[in-house]
Parts: sequence; structure tokens; C-alpha cells
Amino acid sequence: MHLALLVVGGPRTEGAATARALGGAALDAGHRVTVFLAGDGTAHLDALAPLRAAGARVLLCSADAALRGWDRPGTPGRGSFKDLGDATLDAGALLVL
Repeated sequence: MHLALLVVGGPRTEGAATARALGGAALDAGHRVTVFLAGDGTAHLDALAPLRAAGARVLLCSADAALRGWDRPGTPGRGSFKDLGDATLDAGALLVL
């Protein structure tokens, strides 16, 4: 199964921690995981680096990050809402955090 997680909650939320826990458990169970960061959720890119290292695909909306001053050109995982659309089409489940 492919699990897609959409994180939109900012730095003062539990979105990143929840995505790490659920994504890690899904990877441990042999599932594919995509995490997409949008809006204020783009602040969590560094916090989700361990999940990327474990095999998850971690993407962020670079336009949303740029609006907030958090975009870093050359950073792995920069993308757009097209990437979110592709992930949700392929996923068996989508959870919004």
C-alpha cells in the first residue's frame, strides 16, 4: 500500500511528529510513504529528514515555502501541488495533518 501524508500545520503543531510516527510505522510494515508539506507545514522539511533517510518520499511546495521565506533552492524534495496530485492518485490512503 502507498500512504500519502499531507502536512499543513505549522511549527507549533504536532503534524511533523505525527507524520514521522505514522510514516515510520508504515515503512517498517513494508509500505510506501509520501509526505507532502504545504502552507505552514513547509517549516517541517528538516524535521522530516529522518523519514526521507528511511525511504519515504518527502516533498514540499516550494512556492509556499518561498512565501514564508523558508525555500532553499537545491534542497531535495522541492516541488509543487502537481506532485501532491500525483501522490494522491497513486496512494491507497491520504491523511491530512
